[in-house]
Amino acid sequence: FPRDRSEVGRPRAMDDLGPDVVKVTVGGSPQREAAKRRRKYYCTYNDDWCALHPEYRPWLRKVNESTAECLLCRQAFSIKYEGRRAVRGHADCTRHKEAVKNRGRPPPPPPRPPAADSAAREAEAREDLATAAELAEIYRGVTHHLSYSSLDCGGGGQQLPRRRRGEDASEAPWAAALARPVHCGRTKAASLTESVLAPHSRELLLAGLRAAGSFSLSADASNRGGRTYFPVAVRYFDRARGLRHGLLDCYRADEAEGQAAGEGLADRLEGVLRECRLDGGCLSAYVADGTSVDAEKHAAAYRRLRERHGTALQVACRCRLMHDCVRKGLKALSFDVEWLVLKVCGELSSSSASSSAALAAEGLRGFSAFLQREYKELLRRAPVRWLSLLPAVAQLARSWEALSAHFLAVGEEECAGVVWRAFAGPDPLPLCYVHFAHHLMSAFHAALAQLERPEATCLELDPVLAALLAKLRLRRADRFYGQACQASLASVPPAERQRFEEEAGGALSRCLEFLEQRYGPEDAALFGGMAALSLDREVSWADLEALSRALRLPLDLDRLHDELCALHRLQAETAAKEPRLDRRWVEIFRQLPPADSGQLFRLVSFVLSIPVSNGYCEQVFRLMTALWSKERNRLSEGLVKAELQVQLNYSMTCAEFYEYVKDSPDLLKAARSQLKYRFKKKRILNEQSPQQPGTQAP
Repeated sequence: FPRDRSEVGRPRAMDDLGPDVVKVTVGGSPQREAAKRRRKYYCTYNDDWCALHPEYRPWLRKVNESTAECLLCRQAFSIKYEGRRAVRGHADCTRHKEAVKNRGRPPPPPPRPPAADSAAREAEAREDLATAAELAEIYRGVTHHLSYSSLDCGGGGQQLPRRRRGEDASEAPWAAALARPVHCGRTKAASLTESVLAPHSRELLLAGLRAAGSFSLSADASNRGGRTYFPVAVRYFDRARGLRHGLLDCYRADEAEGQAAGEGLADRLEGVLRECRLDGGCLSAYVADGTSVDAEKHAAAYRRLRERHGTALQVACRCRLMHDCVRKGLKALSFDVEWLVLKVCGELSSSSASSSAALAAEGLRGFSAFLQREYKELLRRAPVRWLSLLPAVAQLARSWEALSAHFLAVGEEECAGVVWRAFAGPDPLPLCYVHFAHHLMSAFHAALAQLERPEATCLELDPVLAALLAKLRLRRADRFYGQACQASLASVPPAERQRFEEEAGGALSRCLEFLEQRYGPEDAALFGGMAALSLDREVSWADLEALSRALRLPLDLDRLHDELCALHRLQAETAAKEPRLDRRWVEIFRQLPPADSGQLFRLVSFVLSIPVSNGYCEQVFRLMTALWSKERNRLSEGLVKAELQVQLNYSMTCAEFYEYVKDSPDLLKAARSQLKYRFKKKRILNEQSPQQPGTQAP
């Protein structure tokens, strides 16, 4: 603020500046020490000003040593050069006097907007609806796997194409907005997906992770065109919605991993946690596929995570355990059922005489339909998911007589050796081996189906595996190999029957040995303790205390015991009403306020965030295969990752998403921004941050 005109040109005396003046001496070079030094005087804020001048007290406030602030004008001003004179100058200005005069009056009503402002607001509202309709149409195209070309209106303000699977697009909630001219071609739709929807879905996922407190990481590898891709997925328990999953990242392994594959994977996982600003101390488990190829890599990654985050558990894919166990057990048989299934399917699918009409005429209509529907998938999945052979084994057992007649009619010269010996050879046991394999695989498949459900939790792991182990032990003790197998054995000579029973008993023993080795007493004790949280029986204090000690969670046991008393009042009614385990806890926490269930929620969220399989990463691979089809093979890696995040991180229908977008001004603003285009983003950022001399352009 300018000083009074009478003071202009007059030198200021030290007394005018007040007693709060600080003398600062600026020294010269060593050669000029004898010369007279130049001095500057700076002023600082004096805390006694408000005491000496009561009129300053209602509005003067100290910001720092050289700055004061007026609370009435909401303005800061410098006192560094003028001291209290600057305060007096501000008090005498017109703006401050008006503020003092209007201090006790109520604020005036807002002026009525002129017609121009109302029209502008209406235009902005129409623009928001059009933008929301564009985003909803893109969201529908991504979730229903539609091409971006289907959204291309060709410019000129034409309407978006109204296509939706199973319904008329005019029924969509945003149909009225689509009636207005909107522009959303292939380039804009792809940019909105990659730069707006995908980052926003990730932010929603991260908000849920931070509120949950505990989460687990899952990783797996998939090859496509000589490149290896690693999705990084998370799982957590939401207090209001139950179990949730999401995709944090999906990257090419050769871009991040060095010579040590395990160290590269661990570094990448740590980088994802840092990038997302997630606390590694909240990591509950690291889950990876249990293949022998990737075992050492994931073990090294787990060791690194365990060193940095001590509470993380290593959880192998228990579904992979089922596949490997039954495959290892059936190796005790002298007859290779897997080879027979593949050779029979290969013979019937490649023979010119085995057309669909010929097979149908020979009573093999069901087998022919199976070959046309599932043979290619069988060849792809059987080496890594061995229980996928079960439908083929069942079809082989049902069609045994028709297949035998078919191959006998074809002749030995046109059949593979294993096929001819099985259907026309002197050995009567091949059908018994097929029935036994089907019976054993069915037991494992029933357990696998329970663990592969999306809502499956580690609370169910111990009961499922304990029931499977008990079933296998009882079958071995009773020498029961299935009803169909027992019926086929009735016509087998005693010597051959004894040989079969020895091999079948050996197969059951190998399965039991494999399961007990991979799911030992320590695992049984840990997951058996977690099963107490299923609420099927009353949770005891001993269960909670032992579980918190096994998981090494720093809980307040006094508060946990008080929360257990509140849980007992709600447990019986909730368990009878909710079949899903995570929904039971959602209902419990809905009735318990957060202040009265903090320790119990920490324990439950930690346990429920631990998955029992790596099935979510398998779902990512299936979606990736559907995206990179023959018709859409030009999609970039970044766009594929964005589509995966949009499909997996959002959990809304198209109508719900449209209503959500309409009430999200930040999302609408980002959708209208030019920064959503990569080629424009680089140019705008360069204009806002001009290149400094001596630096290189990005």
